[in-house]
Amino acid sequence: MSPRLLLLVAALAACSHELEKQADEDDDIGGDVDAPDGGGDLDAPDGGGSDEQPVKAVLLRPGPTDDAELVKLLPVARSESDASRRVVMRLGPDDIPDLAPGDRLAAPAEVQVTTRCDVSQVAPGCGYNPNVAAQVILVGDPDDTHADGDGSVALSDKLELSCTSAEHHCKFVFPVSAASRVLEDGGLLPCVKDDRCSINLVMWAWHPDARAGGVDGVLVGENEGDYLQNGVVQGDKGRLMVVRERNIGADDRDERETSVSGSLSIPTTATATLLYSHPLKPDGGGLKKDEQYVVEAKVLTAVSDRARFSTRMFLTRDKNAIDGHLDGVNPTSIGEHNGVNCTSGTSPCTTRKVSVFRAEQDISGPVYVNIVGISEVPGGGGASVSVKRGDGYLRSTRYAPSLKN
Repeated sequence: MSPRLLLLVAALAACSHELEKQADEDDDIGGDVDAPDGGGDLDAPDGGGSDEQPVKAVLLRPGPTDDAELVKLLPVARSESDASRRVVMRLGPDDIPDLAPGDRLAAPAEVQVTTRCDVSQVAPGCGYNPNVAAQVILVGDPDDTHADGDGSVALSDKLELSCTSAEHHCKFVFPVSAASRVLEDGGLLPCVKDDRCSINLVMWAWHPDARAGGVDGVLVGENEGDYLQNGVVQGDKGRLMVVRERNIGADDRDERETSVSGSLSIPTTATATLLYSHPLKPDGGGLKKDEQYVVEAKVLTAVSDRARFSTRMFLTRDKNAIDGHLDGVNPTSIGEHNGVNCTSGTSPCTTRKVSVFRAEQDISGPVYVNIVGISEVPGGGGASVSVKRGDGYLRSTRYAPSLKN
C-alpha cells in the first residue's frame, strides 16, 4: 500500500473514533442535546418521551360543606379604596389538588350576603344600598386579600353589585367559566411549586353614606329574625370548591343539559316546588365509582311584587323528589339552600347554582339532579311568582372514572 493511501486510512479511522465518542457522550446526557432536562417532551409528565401521550387527569374537591363562611360581617367603608377586604371562605393547601404548569384551575363558588336593614326599617346606618364586591384569588399567604401581589393571582374578575334593602338578600355565584385560570409556566407562583397555595374568596363593602369607623356592616349569610334587635347572623349559605384539569380537552368533558318549556307558578307558602330534574345518564344508567361531576343551573324568576325566592339542588333516585340526598357520593349534600328577594324593579331575577361531587362507589341508576324553588312574601302580603323554565337549565359535566387523579 502506498504511503499516501496509508495516511488516508488512518485519517478515516480517527474520524470514526471521534464520531463514536461523541455519540457515547450524547447518550450520557439523555439524547437530544437541544432539549433541557433529559430531552423529554416538555408537555409530557415526568420527562416522558415525545412518543408518550400526556397523562389526562381531573381532581375536584367540594371544600367545607357546613358553615364554610369564616366571617359574619363585612364592615362598610365610605369608599372602595378604604374598604377592609375580608377572606370570607378559604381552601387551604390540604383542600387543593397538587398543581403543575399547564393545569387549568377553577374555583366555583356561591355566597349569600344580606343588608343589616330590611326595606321598612329606619335606624342609624339604614337608608342606603351598600356596594359589595367579591373576587376569587390564588395566594401563597392564606391571609392575602389582593390579586396583584408577588405571591397571588386572580382566578376571577371582580364581581360587584349594589345590594338594596328591598332585595335584602343578594347572591354572588362564580361558575367554573368565571373563576378559572391556566397556570402558565413562566408566571407560576412560588406556592404552586411548593404545594402551599390557598384559594381565597375575598369580599369588601362600601358606600359614601356609611357611618364612619366601619360600624355599619353587611351580613355574610342572612339574618335570623330582626338583626337590628338580636344581631344574629345565620351562615351555612355558601361554598367554595375546586376543579383541577390536567391535559383535558373538550372531548374529555361529557356535557348534558335539561331545560323545560313554559312557565311554572310558584306558591308563596314556603313550599318546595320542583323546577328541573336532570338525569345524569341519558339511558337511565347509574354512576360508576370515581366518576366526577360539575353541575350548574340557571333559574329565571318573575314576580309581581317583592318576594323571597330561594333554591336548593340535590341528588336523588326519584325524578319527582322535592328533597333528599344520595349516599355513596362525596359530598352527600351537593348544594347550599340560599336565595334572594326578587322585586318588581329587578324582575325577572336570575339565580345561578354550582356544585361538584364524586361517586365513591358504583350506584345503580337512574340518578337525577333535582332543583327546587321556595318562595314567600316577607312580612306577608300577596305576590305572584313564576319560573320561566324555558329560559333556564340544569347542566352537568361528567369526567370518566379513568380521569380521576
